[in-house]
Amino acid sequence: MTRVIKRILILLSFTVFSFSAFAAEKIKLANGEWAPYQSATLKENGFISQFVKEVFEGEGYEVEYVFLPWKRGFEDTKKGALDGSFLWSKNPEREKSFLYSNPVISLSSSLFQQADKPIVWAQLTDLAKYKIGGVVGYSYVTDKLEKQGVLKIQRIAKSDSNYKKLAAGRLDAVIEDTDVGFEAINRLGLAGKIVPNDKELSAREYFVIISKNSPRAQELLEAFNRGLAKAQAAGKLKQYREASNKGEYLKK
Repeated sequence: MTRVIKRILILLSFTVFSFSAFAAEKIKLANGEWAPYQSATLKENGFISQFVKEVFEGEGYEVEYVFLPWKRGFEDTKKGALDGSFLWSKNPEREKSFLYSNPVISLSSSLFQQADKPIVWAQLTDLAKYKIGGVVGYSYVTDKLEKQGVLKIQRIAKSDSNYKKLAAGRLDAVIEDTDVGFEAINRLGLAGKIVPNDKELSAREYFVIISKNSPRAQELLEAFNRGLAKAQAAGKLKQYREASNKGEYLKK
């Protein structure tokens, strides 16, 4: 009887050791509100949150998201209280404190228009004849021409009102981040009535950033980049993005 008990105890000890040895390492990432990419109000916390989580999970990490105001999340990550954050564009000041992943996604801005009244343009100055809606405080590729008086962007506090004005014919177009525009028209029940113009206004790459104060900074960066390459080759981001643009991440 004693021998049997000893064997059971040895087997249990080995099982616990094996489980501990192969348990996923935990990583904490600052997350923020930027629908449809990342938001606590969306399914899977948004399609980019889902994508980033799955990339890390594929390399053996368990991801915990900490939703914080953007500035606080940035500062906590910078200090090393959190391992990383996303999505961020690249600039020299941030590169002093963070390691940047390979590009995760390229975000574009577009002119949203009525489906049956497309905007025709070849260069930005061609937009002078159109009534275009924007948001106060937002930066657009048209900013310089707007300051010069060449273009007039009708700016208001909330973008939703712009889409309603566009649907009513009181605007010719709304300037918006392309994915954000899709989220708005799906949420407002305007899908099919309002669409992005075929010609994009601008595009910019965004990244996951890892704090240089994280003791695993280089390890996490290399792991994410490995997983990112695999996920991109499998077409996961394209799949999730298309689903998001159809409104599939909205909670009913």
